[in-house]
Amino acid sequence: MKVTIDEKGLKETTQAVMGLPGLFRRARISAMKSMGWWIRGELKTYIYQGGENWPALHPLSAFFKKKQGAKAGEWQKRRKGRETALSWLAKFARYRVDDEGTLLQIDFGKSKKGKPGSFDPALVDIVKRAEEGEKVHVTEAMRKFLAATRRKRPKTQISGQTYFPLRKTTNTLTIPKRPIFDPVWQRINARVPGYFEEKFWAALQRYEKGTAKS
Repeated sequence: MKVTIDEKGLKETTQAVMGLPGLFRRARISAMKSMGWWIRGELKTYIYQGGENWPALHPLSAFFKKKQGAKAGEWQKRRKGRETALSWLAKFARYRVDDEGTLLQIDFGKSKKGKPGSFDPALVDIVKRAEEGEKVHVTEAMRKFLAATRRKRPKTQISGQTYFPLRKTTNTLTIPKRPIFDPVWQRINARVPGYFEEKFWAALQRYEKGTAKS
């Protein structure tokens, strides 16, 4: 997601000074960073809540999850607790502001706390596939693995709930679309100009008084 601030929706006074250098530039950067933090939080909340009209998590997905960074075919049990589709992804939400404070980017990565947002191509690709949906070709190894999900306990096994065999005629698995960026933007876009202005003038006041650290 890319966010830029132009003159549309801003008050005339803000329009007249936001592009100036010096303290105004610093205030612009500060305001964009504050907005990045805010939108990042909105993105995380949206994902943790299970999106907007997202298909429910498949029982197989609720029991297993693909081990992050593992080789294809390696799986691990989920931790205890409520899981929603893509909830594991929320903690990787990141934001980055350019040196002039004119462009804000929000995506997913693994940068450490206090460091500039760093986006991870593998995570960005996962998000893209989640938003567009996906068809996965069933391999023999996958078919055998899913057949082996049947255990001795519980004694009563229910296909599709406690174990997950595939029919011989099943050659592909369909992963439904789960949009992320557009629904979040629709929720917040009307508030963006006002949020930016509030943070811009607050930062400028701090810089003029010399009370800001940066």
